[in-house]
Amino acid sequence: MKDLSEILTCLEKSPAIFANLAASIPEADRKKRRVEGAWTVHEHVCHLTQVQPMLISRCRMFRDEARPVIRPFLPGKSDPEDDLMQMDWDGAVADFPVLRREMLEVIASFDETVWSREASHPEYSRYTPYIFVRHVLMHDHCHMYRIEELWLTTDEYLTA
Repeated sequence: MKDLSEILTCLEKSPAIFANLAASIPEADRKKRRVEGAWTVHEHVCHLTQVQPMLISRCRMFRDEARPVIRPFLPGKSDPEDDLMQMDWDGAVADFPVLRREMLEVIASFDETVWSREASHPEYSRYTPYIFVRHVLMHDHCHMYRIEELWLTTDEYLTA
């Protein structure tokens, strides 16, 4: 956990990076399905906001439960396929920083006892608050990378 402070700082700064990236994408490019069977830029943007309440809920579980049991979140398996395409772009971009601030407020309430907890999560062999917050950061940047890639990469170099 030596880099926890840096991770939390990055989580705090992700909304500004996200907002600037989203603002730079022309409306005409947002819903283009560049790769068959893969998400559009619009879906990645909306997904980042859509998952925030679930992430906040996990923070609260870590704070409030001695050994939280986490259920996997599987987008596309529990939601209608076009759910993300129907979401409002501007609303998603505006809501992300509000929800992230709420998540960071919950994390700020963690004490040493909370940071030492382990959760049960069927997808991972180990799941702690530290792993969780690092995972959230990687999730943010993974989707932001994919947004930029889908927007700017020429067809011959686009990842399938």
